[in-house]
Amino acid sequence: MLENAEAEFDAMGVPNYHRVRDAMRSDIAKGNLAPNARLKISDLTARYRLSPAPIREALAQLATEGWIVIHPNRGAWVRAIDEAFLRDLNEIRIALESYITGQAAAVATANQVAALEAIESRYEQTLSNAGAMDIARLVQLNAQLHDAIKAIRPNQEAGVLMQRHSIFFNTMRTAWGYGNYRPHQIAEEHRRLIDAFRNNNGPLAEQISREHIAHAMDDLLQLWRARNVEAR
Repeated sequence: MLENAEAEFDAMGVPNYHRVRDAMRSDIAKGNLAPNARLKISDLTARYRLSPAPIREALAQLATEGWIVIHPNRGAWVRAIDEAFLRDLNEIRIALESYITGQAAAVATANQVAALEAIESRYEQTLSNAGAMDIARLVQLNAQLHDAIKAIRPNQEAGVLMQRHSIFFNTMRTAWGYGNYRPHQIAEEHRRLIDAFRNNNGPLAEQISREHIAHAMDDLLQLWRARNVEAR
């Protein structure tokens, strides 16, 4: 729930529907809005302390991202995120993002590779910090690295779809976390990927990217299965 949402949104200068959209994404990922739950405007305005207009805008965007299902004249429901849905999204992601990554590696400059290395160094520093693992920061830095890769060889049409998938999987990661070894495996895969960029080896970068995304999906599915077992 967003406390005192109207005042907070006005003070931060962020559109109300952006904030409620992000809050609803997180609530769905965490199970606070249950799978197949009916999403009534009256309930959502009370929950998020907002007027109906930004709620409707948020619902429309969440429907395009796959978080909810809207039936005309019937209302909206939380989409049940199952293994088939996760795999379907990931297969698209592997095909599209890996191709773009290979194309980017082939044309990457020394300065662009240095920028990737700087982001990866921050990721590894966060990973090595003592205390509880900062999942949100790791997710953020991982996203920064992949955004920097996509920016090397921009593709506007592909970028729209990749951004939608990135938001989905990053939200799930922030809510669900990682398996025990996955953050370290990510660092190893990033280093291999950056080496391919340094050598402008597009085919190798594409192969590493496919493995990287497949491993991420394997880890996410294990977490999904564990959550389902706990929920029974």
